[in-house]
Amino acid sequence: MKLLYFPGVQSILADDYEYAQSYKLVHLMQICDCDIFDYRNFDAQKSIKLVKEYDVLFGSSFGGYFAFNMAVITGQKCISVNPSLYLDKRFAMLMEKYPNKLSFIKPAQLEAIKAEPLKNTHPNIHILINTDDEVLDAEKIIGIAEKFGCNIYRYEKGGHESSNFIGEMLPTIKQILSE
Repeated sequence: MKLLYFPGVQSILADDYEYAQSYKLVHLMQICDCDIFDYRNFDAQKSIKLVKEYDVLFGSSFGGYFAFNMAVITGQKCISVNPSLYLDKRFAMLMEKYPNKLSFIKPAQLEAIKAEPLKNTHPNIHILINTDDEVLDAEKIIGIAEKFGCNIYRYEKGGHESSNFIGEMLPTIKQILSE
């Protein structure tokens, strides 16, 4: 199984980010063939074409936004952990704080991948959300996911960093991947 991994915003903002230290990616690599999406080459139309080459899209937070929207457009299977589904509203703040590091992503490109549902439900999209997320509004995320008819998995504790990834989320992810 080929998985396209959309990393979180730290992969862009941190000067010394090591993908090998991403415990989510490390565990996913043990169960499937993973490639990492490179935001620096982001172009909406080329990215949509690229994701169609994968069996599943996976993202967390910032990456969850991209994986989710690409899955809505393409119908690909998607797993998003604590996805920032309202990133377009947060992006202005992120751009103001990190203008040089995020300058390669243009608001018009974000708008190009943000789609209204083409159908009523998206049963291939799975949202795993910690309701105690201290960065994102979990109820707002759940509301957006419900609008798109996604599968929603709620967890009480784990925060934005998903400290419950290995113990609670990974078994769910393995089950989703086996379907």
